[in-house]
Amino acid sequence: MTDLAALARRQYASLDPLTVRVRTHQRYSARPDDVDATVRAAIGLTPADDVLDVGCGTGAFLRTLAEEGHLGQLIGLDASPAAVSALAAAPGVTAIEGDAQRLPFDDATVDVVTLRHMLYHVPDPLAALREARRVLRPGGRLAAVVNVDTTLPTLMELLATAVATHGFARPRPGGEVGRGPRMASVHDGNLPTLVQQIFGYAETHRHDNELVFPTPEPIVEYAVSCLVGWGVADDEPRRDDVIATLTEKAAALFADGGPVRDPKGYVIVTAVAPTT
Repeated sequence: MTDLAALARRQYASLDPLTVRVRTHQRYSARPDDVDATVRAAIGLTPADDVLDVGCGTGAFLRTLAEEGHLGQLIGLDASPAAVSALAAAPGVTAIEGDAQRLPFDDATVDVVTLRHMLYHVPDPLAALREARRVLRPGGRLAAVVNVDTTLPTLMELLATAVATHGFARPRPGGEVGRGPRMASVHDGNLPTLVQQIFGYAETHRHDNELVFPTPEPIVEYAVSCLVGWGVADDEPRRDDVIATLTEKAAALFADGGPVRDPKGYVIVTAVAPTT
Protein backbone atom coordinates (compact mmCIF):
# COMPACT_ATOMS: atom_id res chain seq x y z
CA MET A 1 0.00 0.00 0.00
CA THR A 2 1.42 3.42 -0.91
CA ASP A 3 1.97 6.07 1.75
CA LEU A 4 -0.90 8.13 0.34
CA ALA A 5 -3.31 5.18 0.36
CA ALA A 6 -2.25 4.24 3.89
CA LEU A 7 -2.79 7.81 5.04
CA ALA A 8 -6.27 7.86 3.51
CA ARG A 9 -7.18 4.73 5.45
CA ARG A 10 -5.99 6.38 8.67
CA GLN A 11 -7.88 9.57 7.87
CA TYR A 12 -11.12 7.67 7.42
CA ALA A 13 -10.72 5.00 10.06
CA SER A 14 -13.54 6.97 11.66
CA LEU A 15 -16.07 9.02 9.73
CA ASP A 16 -16.43 11.54 12.55
CA PRO A 17 -13.91 14.08 11.14
CA LEU A 18 -15.55 13.93 7.71
CA THR A 19 -18.94 14.45 9.34
CA VAL A 20 -17.57 17.56 11.08
CA ARG A 21 -16.46 19.03 7.75
CA VAL A 22 -19.74 18.24 6.00
CA ARG A 23 -21.71 19.76 8.89
CA THR A 24 -19.53 22.89 8.87
CA HIS A 25 -20.25 23.50 5.20
CA GLN A 26 -23.96 22.94 5.76
CA ARG A 27 -24.14 25.35 8.70
CA TYR A 28 -21.78 28.14 7.74
CA SER A 29 -21.88 28.50 3.96
CA ALA A 30 -22.86 32.03 2.97
CA ARG A 31 -25.20 30.69 0.30
CA PRO A 32 -27.05 27.37 0.42
CA ASP A 33 -25.35 24.82 -1.80
CA ASP A 34 -26.43 21.19 -1.90
CA VAL A 35 -23.36 19.68 -3.58
CA ASP A 36 -24.99 16.29 -4.07
CA ALA A 37 -28.04 17.81 -5.79
CA THR A 38 -25.71 19.90 -7.96
CA VAL A 39 -23.81 16.77 -9.00
CA ARG A 40 -27.05 15.00 -9.87
CA ALA A 41 -28.11 17.92 -12.05
CA ALA A 42 -24.71 18.17 -13.75
CA ILE A 43 -24.86 14.56 -14.97
CA GLY A 44 -28.59 14.53 -15.69
CA LEU A 45 -29.22 11.64 -13.30
CA THR A 46 -32.35 9.64 -14.09
CA PRO A 47 -34.21 7.24 -11.74
CA ALA A 48 -33.23 4.21 -13.84
CA ASP A 49 -29.46 4.89 -13.88
CA ASP A 50 -27.15 2.31 -12.33
CA VAL A 51 -24.85 4.47 -10.16
CA LEU A 52 -21.38 3.77 -8.78
CA ASP A 53 -20.23 6.29 -6.16
CA VAL A 54 -16.47 5.82 -5.76
CA GLY A 55 -15.23 7.13 -2.43
CA CYS A 56 -18.73 7.08 -0.97
CA GLY A 57 -17.69 8.48 2.43
CA THR A 58 -20.64 8.94 4.75
CA GLY A 59 -22.94 7.41 2.14
CA ALA A 60 -25.38 10.31 2.23
CA PHE A 61 -25.39 10.68 -1.57
CA LEU A 62 -26.60 7.12 -2.17
CA ARG A 63 -28.82 6.99 0.91
CA THR A 64 -30.77 9.98 -0.37
CA LEU A 65 -31.26 8.37 -3.77
CA ALA A 66 -32.43 5.12 -2.15
CA GLU A 67 -34.86 6.97 0.12
CA GLU A 68 -36.28 8.75 -2.92
CA GLY A 69 -37.04 5.40 -4.52
CA HIS A 70 -34.26 5.32 -7.12
CA LEU A 71 -34.93 2.40 -9.48
CA GLY A 72 -31.42 1.72 -10.76
CA GLN A 73 -28.68 -0.10 -8.89
CA LEU A 74 -26.86 1.96 -6.26
CA ILE A 75 -23.28 0.93 -5.43
CA GLY A 76 -20.93 2.63 -3.01
CA LEU A 77 -17.22 1.82 -3.01
CA ASP A 78 -14.68 3.07 -0.50
CA ALA A 79 -11.24 2.09 0.76
CA SER A 80 -12.40 2.84 4.31
CA PRO A 81 -13.94 -0.11 6.17
CA ALA A 82 -15.80 2.38 8.36
CA ALA A 83 -17.47 3.93 5.31
CA VAL A 84 -18.41 0.55 3.88
CA SER A 85 -19.77 -0.66 7.21
CA ALA A 86 -21.87 2.48 7.64
CA LEU A 87 -23.38 2.23 4.17
CA ALA A 88 -23.94 -1.52 4.26
CA ALA A 89 -26.96 -1.06 6.53
CA ALA A 90 -28.73 1.25 4.06
CA PRO A 91 -31.65 -0.46 2.30
CA GLY A 92 -31.33 -0.55 -1.48
CA VAL A 93 -27.58 0.16 -1.55
CA THR A 94 -24.64 -2.19 -2.15
CA ALA A 95 -21.47 -1.26 -0.23
CA ILE A 96 -18.07 -2.60 -1.33
CA GLU A 97 -14.57 -2.07 0.05
CA GLY A 98 -12.18 -1.47 -2.80
CA ASP A 99 -9.56 0.60 -4.61
CA ALA A 100 -10.57 3.36 -7.04
CA GLN A 101 -7.55 2.44 -9.17
CA ARG A 102 -8.70 -1.20 -9.55
CA LEU A 103 -12.47 -1.26 -9.53
CA PRO A 104 -13.85 -4.76 -8.87
CA PHE A 105 -16.37 -4.60 -11.73
CA ASP A 106 -16.59 -5.83 -15.30
CA ASP A 107 -16.35 -3.45 -18.23
CA ALA A 108 -19.49 -1.45 -19.09
CA THR A 109 -21.27 -2.16 -15.79
CA VAL A 110 -22.91 1.14 -14.80
CA ASP A 111 -24.50 4.26 -16.29
CA VAL A 112 -23.00 6.82 -13.90
CA VAL A 113 -19.73 7.05 -11.95
CA THR A 114 -19.25 9.77 -9.36
CA LEU A 115 -15.86 10.68 -7.87
CA ARG A 116 -16.82 13.25 -5.25
CA HIS A 117 -14.03 14.94 -3.29
CA MET A 118 -11.90 11.79 -3.25
CA LEU A 119 -9.26 12.06 -5.97
CA TYR A 120 -6.98 13.89 -3.48
CA HIS A 121 -6.50 10.55 -1.70
CA VAL A 122 -5.71 8.43 -4.76
CA PRO A 123 -2.01 7.81 -5.51
CA ASP A 124 -2.73 7.84 -9.27
CA PRO A 125 -5.81 9.98 -10.07
CA LEU A 126 -5.43 9.26 -13.78
CA ALA A 127 -5.72 5.52 -13.09
CA ALA A 128 -8.94 6.15 -11.15
CA LEU A 129 -10.38 8.11 -14.07
CA ARG A 130 -9.31 5.38 -16.49
CA GLU A 131 -11.10 2.80 -14.34
CA ALA A 132 -14.21 4.99 -14.19
CA ARG A 133 -14.35 5.07 -17.97
CA ARG A 134 -13.81 1.31 -18.19
CA VAL A 135 -16.83 0.45 -16.03
CA LEU A 136 -19.12 2.98 -17.73
CA ARG A 137 -21.49 1.74 -20.40
CA PRO A 138 -21.32 3.49 -23.78
CA GLY A 139 -22.89 6.90 -23.25
CA GLY A 140 -22.45 6.61 -19.49
CA ARG A 141 -21.61 9.76 -17.52
CA LEU A 142 -18.81 10.74 -15.18
CA ALA A 143 -18.90 13.44 -12.52
CA ALA A 144 -15.65 14.22 -10.69
CA VAL A 145 -15.65 16.85 -7.93
CA VAL A 146 -12.64 18.64 -6.42
CA ASN A 147 -12.03 21.90 -4.60
CA VAL A 148 -10.65 24.96 -6.30
CA ASP A 149 -6.94 25.35 -5.66
CA THR A 150 -7.33 28.34 -3.35
CA THR A 151 -10.31 27.17 -1.33
CA LEU A 152 -10.48 28.23 2.36
CA PRO A 153 -7.18 30.16 2.37
CA THR A 154 -7.60 31.50 5.92
CA LEU A 155 -8.35 28.13 7.44
CA MET A 156 -5.61 26.38 5.47
CA GLU A 157 -3.01 28.99 6.43
CA LEU A 158 -4.09 28.58 10.05
CA LEU A 159 -3.52 24.83 9.78
CA ALA A 160 -0.21 25.20 7.97
CA THR A 161 1.13 27.62 10.57
CA ALA A 162 -0.03 25.54 13.54
CA VAL A 163 1.49 22.28 12.34
CA ALA A 164 4.72 23.97 11.27
CA THR A 165 5.02 25.60 14.70
CA HIS A 166 5.29 22.13 16.21
CA GLY A 167 7.68 20.62 13.69
CA PHE A 168 5.36 19.12 11.09
CA ALA A 169 5.78 19.68 7.37
CA ARG A 170 4.33 22.87 5.93
CA PRO A 171 2.81 22.64 2.41
CA ARG A 172 5.14 23.55 -0.42
CA PRO A 173 4.53 27.05 -1.80
CA GLY A 174 2.75 27.37 -5.12
CA GLY A 175 -0.01 24.84 -5.52
CA GLU A 176 -0.48 23.07 -2.20
CA VAL A 177 -2.64 25.57 -0.29
CA GLY A 178 -6.14 24.21 0.16
CA ARG A 179 -5.07 20.60 0.65
CA GLY A 180 -3.02 18.84 3.25
CA PRO A 181 0.64 18.40 2.34
CA ARG A 182 0.13 14.63 2.18
CA MET A 183 -2.70 14.74 -0.35
CA ALA A 184 -2.50 14.52 -4.13
CA SER A 185 -2.48 17.82 -5.99
CA VAL A 186 -5.81 17.52 -7.80
CA HIS A 187 -7.80 20.73 -8.14
CA ASP A 188 -9.79 22.89 -10.53
CA GLY A 189 -6.68 23.82 -12.47
CA ASN A 190 -5.72 20.31 -13.56
CA LEU A 191 -8.74 18.03 -13.19
CA PRO A 192 -10.35 19.07 -16.52
CA THR A 193 -7.13 18.16 -18.33
CA LEU A 194 -6.95 14.78 -16.57
CA VAL A 195 -10.54 13.98 -17.50
CA GLN A 196 -9.96 15.10 -21.07
CA GLN A 197 -6.99 12.74 -21.36
CA ILE A 198 -9.23 9.77 -20.57
CA PHE A 199 -12.59 10.76 -22.08
CA GLY A 200 -11.51 13.00 -24.94
CA TYR A 201 -13.30 16.05 -23.58
CA ALA A 202 -14.44 17.55 -20.28
CA GLU A 203 -17.04 20.07 -19.21
CA THR A 204 -16.39 22.11 -16.08
CA HIS A 205 -19.05 23.51 -13.75
CA ARG A 206 -17.64 25.90 -11.12
CA HIS A 207 -19.38 26.85 -7.87
CA ASP A 208 -18.00 29.60 -5.63
CA ASN A 209 -19.10 30.38 -2.09
CA GLU A 210 -17.60 31.19 1.32
CA LEU A 211 -17.78 30.02 4.89
CA VAL A 212 -18.87 32.68 7.38
CA PHE A 213 -17.67 31.87 10.89
CA PRO A 214 -19.38 33.81 13.71
CA THR A 215 -16.98 32.57 16.42
CA PRO A 216 -13.60 30.80 16.60
CA GLU A 217 -15.01 27.45 17.76
CA PRO A 218 -16.20 26.08 14.39
CA ILE A 219 -12.90 27.10 12.80
CA VAL A 220 -10.99 25.10 15.39
CA GLU A 221 -13.35 22.13 15.06
CA TYR A 222 -12.91 22.07 11.28
CA ALA A 223 -9.13 22.45 11.54
CA VAL A 224 -8.86 19.63 14.09
CA SER A 225 -10.87 17.37 11.78
CA CYS A 226 -8.13 17.83 9.16
CA LEU A 227 -5.12 17.09 11.35
CA VAL A 228 -4.52 13.47 10.34
CA GLY A 229 -4.25 14.60 6.72
CA TRP A 230 -1.62 17.09 7.81
CA GLY A 231 0.49 14.41 9.47
CA VAL A 232 -0.79 14.86 13.04
CA ALA A 233 -2.11 11.44 14.04
CA ASP A 234 -4.69 10.99 16.78
CA ASP A 235 -2.07 9.44 19.04
CA GLU A 236 0.65 11.98 18.19
CA PRO A 237 2.14 13.35 21.46
CA ARG A 238 2.29 16.90 20.04
CA ARG A 239 -1.37 16.86 18.95
CA ASP A 240 -2.65 18.76 22.01
CA ASP A 241 -0.01 21.43 21.46
CA VAL A 242 -1.07 21.80 17.83
CA ILE A 243 -4.70 22.16 18.88
CA ALA A 244 -3.74 24.76 21.49
CA THR A 245 -1.96 26.77 18.79
CA LEU A 246 -4.97 26.44 16.47
CA THR A 247 -7.25 27.68 19.24
CA GLU A 248 -5.02 30.67 20.00
CA LYS A 249 -4.64 31.71 16.38
CA ALA A 250 -8.32 31.20 15.60
CA ALA A 251 -9.25 33.50 18.48
CA ALA A 252 -6.85 36.13 17.10
CA LEU A 253 -8.80 36.18 13.82
CA PHE A 254 -11.71 37.70 15.75
CA ALA A 255 -9.73 40.57 17.25
CA ASP A 256 -12.03 43.03 15.46
CA GLY A 257 -15.14 41.14 16.52
CA GLY A 258 -15.69 39.08 13.36
CA PRO A 259 -17.25 37.37 11.57
CA VAL A 260 -14.49 35.68 9.59
CA ARG A 261 -15.22 35.03 5.93
CA ASP A 262 -13.23 32.38 4.09
CA PRO A 263 -13.75 31.93 0.32
CA LYS A 264 -14.26 28.45 -1.03
CA GLY A 265 -15.26 26.76 -4.24
CA TYR A 266 -15.42 23.49 -6.10
CA VAL A 267 -15.73 22.26 -9.65
CA ILE A 268 -17.74 19.39 -11.08
CA VAL A 269 -16.04 18.04 -14.17
CA THR A 270 -18.34 15.90 -16.31
CA ALA A 271 -17.73 13.68 -19.31
CA VAL A 272 -19.55 11.03 -21.35
CA ALA A 273 -18.13 7.63 -22.28
CA PRO A 274 -17.84 7.15 -26.06
CA THR A 275 -20.66 5.23 -27.71
CA THR A 276 -18.40 3.52 -30.23
